[in-house]
Order: sequence, then structure tokens, then C-alpha cells
Amino acid sequence: MKTRRMTRGAGALCGIAAACWLALGVSAAEPETGPRLTDAQFFARIDTERPGLADVKAAAARADWAAAKRAFAQHLRTRTSPTWTFDPRRAGTDKKARVSPRAEAALQHRLSSIGIEWAFGETIDWSFNPTTQPGSKWPRNHEWTWQLSRHPMWLDLGRAFYAVGDEKYAAEFVAQLKSWVRACPVPVKKPDNRAFSRWRTIEAGIRAGTVWPEVYHRFLTARAFDDDALTLFVKSYVEHAEYLMAFKTTGNWLTMEANGLYHVGALFPEFKDAAQWRATALERLTAELDIQVYPDGAQIELAPGYHGVSVQNFLGPVNLVPLTGCAVPDAYTAKMERMFDYFLYSMQPTRQTPALNDSGAGGVERWMQTGAKLFPHREDFRWLATRGKEGRPPATTSHRFPYAGQFILRGGWERQDLWLCMDGGPFGYGHQHEDKLGVTLTAFGKPLLVEGGVYTYDASDWRRYVLSSRAHNLVRVDGQDQCRRKSPRDTYVVKEPEPCVWEQHAAFDHAAAVFEEGWGTNAARIVRHTRHVFFVKPDLFVIADELEALDGQPHLYETLFHFDAPDVRVDGLQVATLGEGPSLSVAAFGADGVSVVKGQTEPVVQGWLPDSSAGYGGVRPIPTAIYRKQAAGTVRQLYALVPAAGAPAMPVAALSMDESALTVTRTNGAVTRLRYSRKFAR
Repeated sequence: MKTRRMTRGAGALCGIAAACWLALGVSAAEPETGPRLTDAQFFARIDTERPGLADVKAAAARADWAAAKRAFAQHLRTRTSPTWTFDPRRAGTDKKARVSPRAEAALQHRLSSIGIEWAFGETIDWSFNPTTQPGSKWPRNHEWTWQLSRHPMWLDLGRAFYAVGDEKYAAEFVAQLKSWVRACPVPVKKPDNRAFSRWRTIEAGIRAGTVWPEVYHRFLTARAFDDDALTLFVKSYVEHAEYLMAFKTTGNWLTMEANGLYHVGALFPEFKDAAQWRATALERLTAELDIQVYPDGAQIELAPGYHGVSVQNFLGPVNLVPLTGCAVPDAYTAKMERMFDYFLYSMQPTRQTPALNDSGAGGVERWMQTGAKLFPHREDFRWLATRGKEGRPPATTSHRFPYAGQFILRGGWERQDLWLCMDGGPFGYGHQHEDKLGVTLTAFGKPLLVEGGVYTYDASDWRRYVLSSRAHNLVRVDGQDQCRRKSPRDTYVVKEPEPCVWEQHAAFDHAAAVFEEGWGTNAARIVRHTRHVFFVKPDLFVIADELEALDGQPHLYETLFHFDAPDVRVDGLQVATLGEGPSLSVAAFGADGVSVVKGQTEPVVQGWLPDSSAGYGGVRPIPTAIYRKQAAGTVRQLYALVPAAGAPAMPVAALSMDESALTVTRTNGAVTRLRYSRKFAR
């Protein structure tokens, strides 16, 4: 990639209007450079009455800042508490260690963010964004600048130094630290969550709670991380704490902000406000365990990946207890148990989370290992954490999350068992897709029916695709997607479960939910869609779609199924996946016809799945079956979904459904009649 030298001045780098932080004595006439804290202000914030700080007190009293920095740095390097997860004194002792190529790239100012590398040359412009440049080959993506200031390159440099002890990595880190602190002064009047900001509150929290603690301990013994540099680092850390004290947001952002604030207070108890930082952070996190976690354990954004983000940050103070001695109330930890329940009961047989909303499929076993330690009474957590060697599996299989509105129909707890998820709940607080009543299916150790998942947060057609109904397994009306974004925001999060049908029997499990929030860009309420999903034990699923025209007009209904397979075979109204390994067959009863789309870009994107293994913005084509039905009034369409361990199978000859029973006729002549409920309840 072409090397580029940036020539903007430090003031332009920050792009922040001149501001006055009265608490720090900053004049509006002063240039916008950091750190804003002067040496006098910084050392005034230290409780020099604490043990080991007498020399700092004496030096500060005579305004000998060089001596004060020397004494403070010596204190930090030699103190025995707090500790960290590794010993900083062991830097460079691993003779077999290897250095990541990313660390070598960081030495050359080839910095990566969100999977895009940019070569800066001699000067790093922390406000730069290659995706916003004229002629950029990448769609606009503001995450590049934001996430660059999460400082992943400092982790790479720190791990390289700790591994081999080469001071060149420490020297480069110190140079970048000085560059960043000077070029990116902390905002003072309000939080800066705009494009090109290096001080979004989320980045401040991530740096303070996740990245900077490790970086600090990796470099603590480095010669290049001298008294001045170490003090500068901690000075900026204090600015982080005061920024996070002053400004907070909501949702998963707030958990990251509060966790970062807590880390500063726990890792640097030398500061007069450290106890207040910890108390405020813990107060915010405790409140959020009720505000953003439903009683059923789901985080209100209803994206399992961000559920994990919140859990990790809620755990921040708990994880610090043995390292810092800062206590956390038992009641705080107890509130998290239901969040681990969500991981367990939503889990695919592959031991991964559902890929709902802006989420890929993340691993669950590591969460259960944590859950088993925190909640030793949970035999089911321990069973999964130990891969069945200890504990016992949950007593139930299928599960309803009433507030999240997610229904899990499960055959068992082993990796080969059948699993289907229907998302029938509210829109969610953030990271939403237009996907109500969408289904995904995993069986025999493989995802078979998939949906759009998560794509990088850019301005591309691909991003618009994964957000749309087109990327999900549901029904579109007259070529239009669902449109819940036009609904009032107070409907995105619910105070009580939405009405649904949920029943479990020996022969079948059944869930039903309704979509009537509107279609198309105007959210026209022209059709009410009720979807029933049955798990006909032990081998198949049935979807029954009831579509009621509310405007008295005929409509075109398109029912989509996205297959994670190289290709499919079409036989009448049956579509079966091809390729080695497990397969899935879908047969429609009542559709007018079916077509298959794979890897389409015009007139709209269809038949794709995001693929992070292909690099930034990676996608791969997948076959997508689209069943069509033109009808007026009320119409019911039935689909049999049959997973198989090997070659596709379709043991269903016919499906029929009335107001009280579902009838399944097998190809061998056997008939199963299942009496089901239509009673919707909360």
C-alpha cells in the first residue's frame, strides 16, 4: 500500500473546537494539544499521604516536577499491589517467543483498523480515515478512525516487547503515546462522539478498561517507558477517568465506559478520587444490570454478540477483585447469572450463539467456564464448561425467552441434535435487523439455514443488505421489507413480554408470534403475518405462515430460505442442499412456485453471507430459495424443514393445518395429527 506522510498540524488533527476546561485551568487561547493536565494539577490529584509516596509529596511541595515524576514512576514500578494477570518483571524471558507481524508493521507505521491497513510514513495522523478519501476503494466507514484509537497496535508492540525484551518496540510505543496524547486532547465541555473523533466515550472506555491496562503492564519495565513517559501515560489515564465521570451514554456503550472508569480507580488507588471512580462505575454497572438486561437474561439490544460485550464489561470489577483487593458486592455478581442462562439456553448445538441482528456466531464454552466458576451451584454450566465430564445438562431442551421474544426449539444438548431459533420479539435497543419471525436452523453439527448476521458498519450495499428482510428467512410482501424502524422508539424495548403461543409436549413443541408493524419505507400496515413453528419430534420442523390482507387487496408473498451450502437441487416445490455432510430439505405446500438466487448484485443484493475469513468486507454466495404466492384475503402456507446427517431426505408427503390441528403425512403412509393451541398470551 502506498506510503503517505500526513502534514496536518496538531490542532487540525484533533478537529475539536477550542474549549475551556475550567477545572484544569485551560485557557481558550491555548492550543488544542494534550495532555490538558499540567504537572501541578496532576500531582495535586495524588494522595501523597499514602504509604510509599513521601518522596512524591516532598518533590511536589517544592514544584520539582522532574523529581516528582521520578519518585512516582519508581513507586509504580516497585509497588506490590495492585497486581496484574502476568508479572511485568518477566518481560523478555521467553526464549521461544515469536513476534507478531503486526508488531513489525506498527514499527513502520503500517497501522490496521477494522481489517484495513494504512501506511502513514513518518507522522501518524490520528484523525485520518482512508475510507473517506476521494477515490477510496472502500465504502465510507467511520469505524476506521474510531477504532484506530482503541490502540490495537500498542497491544501488538507490548506483546512483542514482553516476549523478546527488544527496546525498539517500547521506543515505538512511547513515540506513538506522545504523538497520540499531544494530538488528541480530551474533550472538555461535552463528549465527542462524532465522526473522526478519538474520544468517543466507547473508545475511552475500551482503552481504559481493556487495552491500556495490558499495555501499561507489558511496558512497565522497559527503559524507553521512562519516568516522563510513564507519568504521561498515567496523566492521560486520569484524564480518561475524569472524562468518563463527566459523560456517559446508554446500552452496551455505558458498560464499556463504566468498566473503563472502574479500572482506572482500581489500578491506580494512589489518586484521591480513585474510590469515587470505582463507586460511580459500580453504581452505574449495577443499575444497568436491571436497565439493560431483561428478566429472561437477554441484553436489550437482542444481538448475542453485544450481549457478550456487556457481560464482559459487567465482569470487569469482578475480575479485578483478586488483583486489586477492591471488593464487589455478592448481589452484583448474582445479578449476572441470568445473562449466563441466556448463553446456555440460546446456544446452538455447535456451542455457538445464534447469529441474530448485528452478531456473528460466537463461542459459548468460554462463557460457561466463567459461569461455572462464578456460580458453582450450576451443574448445567459446569457440564458445558467441562464438555460433559462434570455436572449434568439442563433438564429441559426447548426454551422461550419471553422478553427477548426468542424461541429455541431443540432436540437435545449434544452436538448432533436439531436446533431451530425463531426471532419473534421486539426490535431491540440497537444493532437491529428487519427480521421479525425469521428462523435459523442448525443440525448434525452444522448451520444449515442461516441469515445475514453481521457486516462491517460501512455505507455499502452489503451493509444495507444484512439489515434488510432480504437477508433473513421470513416473508416479504409485494417486494417490500419489514419496517420496524418507523415504529415509536419506546416500542423497541418492552416492559412486558409480547403475546405469543408457546407450548411443549412429548410429541412436539410449538411457538407462534405476529408481525404487523408495517411493510416498505412507509411502514404500511397492509398485511398481518402470523408464523407458527413446530418441532415435530424427533426429526423435522414445520413452518406455518398465515398472511391476512388488512387492506382488502391481493398481495405477492415471497418466503425466503438462505442455505449454508454450495448449491441446491430443485424438484417441484422441494429444495434440497447439495454437497458433503449434513443437508437440509425444504418442501412447500401451497406455494405457487419457487426460484433460487445465488450471488446476485442486481437489481438488489441477494444470496450472500458475510464471510470474515475473506478479509475486510468479505462475503460469499449462498443459494437462497424464494417461494412465491399471489393471494387475496387470508392465506396459509406450510413448509416442512427436514435436516439429515447425510444425503437430503424428505419423509413428508403432505402437510395440512386447520384451526386446531397440524397433520403430517409421511411418505410411508404414517399420519401424525398434532392438536395445538392458538391462544396468545404473555
